[in-house]
Amino acid sequence: MSVPTNAIRILLLEDSDLDAALIEAELRRNGVEFLVHRVETENAFAEGLRVFLPTIIFSDYKLPSFDGGHALALAQKISPHIPFLIISGAVGEETAVELLKAGATDFVLKDRLLRLVPAVHRALREVQERLLLEKAQAELSSCNTDLEQRVRDRTSELSEKNKIMEEDLRMAHELQLALLPNRFPTLPRGCREAESAVRICSLYRASHSVGGDCFNVTRLSDSVLSVFICDVMGHGVRAALVTSMLRTLEEQLGDKASDPGLLLREMNRVHCHIFEASETLVFASACSLTVDVSKGTLTFANAGHPSPLLVHRREHRVEVLNLPESRGPALGIFPEATYQSHTQKIEPDDFIFLFTDGLFEVENASAELFSEERLREAVEQHAELPPEPLVQAVLHDVESFTGGSAFTDDLCVVGVHIARVESTAA
Repeated sequence: MSVPTNAIRILLLEDSDLDAALIEAELRRNGVEFLVHRVETENAFAEGLRVFLPTIIFSDYKLPSFDGGHALALAQKISPHIPFLIISGAVGEETAVELLKAGATDFVLKDRLLRLVPAVHRALREVQERLLLEKAQAELSSCNTDLEQRVRDRTSELSEKNKIMEEDLRMAHELQLALLPNRFPTLPRGCREAESAVRICSLYRASHSVGGDCFNVTRLSDSVLSVFICDVMGHGVRAALVTSMLRTLEEQLGDKASDPGLLLREMNRVHCHIFEASETLVFASACSLTVDVSKGTLTFANAGHPSPLLVHRREHRVEVLNLPESRGPALGIFPEATYQSHTQKIEPDDFIFLFTDGLFEVENASAELFSEERLREAVEQHAELPPEPLVQAVLHDVESFTGGSAFTDDLCVVGVHIARVESTAA
């Protein structure tokens, strides 16, 4: 049977005959015309890149002598512009996120092959858009004087539009800041901040005009405070829009905040539902916790977020809140994900340090990461300081490490100081 000249050329890295057949059947069911070259080893995969010249790459993640991560690295070295789709049933949440960060175009679970064809169409559309852009740039470079004048005119027009956009971004920046709390609740209600059983401090910096980090602090009763922090993948307007949605969603689900695990589960369910028709994966890490000063307890759950630090200031000791049972995947990846709450004791003068990865995923001049471990050591070094000076001292340590370079990611820090542990009932 002849193959149409416009058929998609697929390099398929797959060791299962059944899975390969299911993939091809799904493509045919959707009317996709294709030519597939299937391989199972690293050498065959490399040869396929050079000889078969694929339009797109499908890769399983786990094979007997090879894996999708190494295949992705090899493809980016030999043919960096070819879309790379992971099709696997064995990709965990952390691995999936790392593959996307490393350059994979998308990933499709083998038990959800209905997403395959939309993912292929999106990937090929992006390639076509890139090729059109490159063609336009090549044509632009050979334009004559008349075209140069048109470019100048267009530049002037874009400059005016940029001024309007900058004004819109300035307003968006102000609106986003308005969503962040600038005054914090006290325990009990109505007392002065200096008399509150729990005192909050915070730090927020966006790497662009608007950012993808946010937090909220809510009083659930006269003895219980809820703290929520999240970090949406990416930067700029797109991340800010999702952040605003999650911030609103967290507020709407406020009746679930007393159980951090339940709150994260419901937020994840709604988040996945909102974006299920989208061809773009949108995920966010988040952490939710409650402090009950009448019981002297801290309850928390984590959705793929950096682990908060519990600073026992009287003991000059830092504890990482990283129990396996309290962790779950980032929001927006697995609709049925569950999140478990964990409760532990807290003492007067303890300090809870919550943060996003923008605080420690920074490099010095030698391309060395600051890392979460260095962050823990910095917090422990300054544990005797009052809460706000402690946060500022840690930030100074990070900035000193980078040589004063600007943070490349959004940054959010929330500090919770347990001033006392006692009943706040009247």
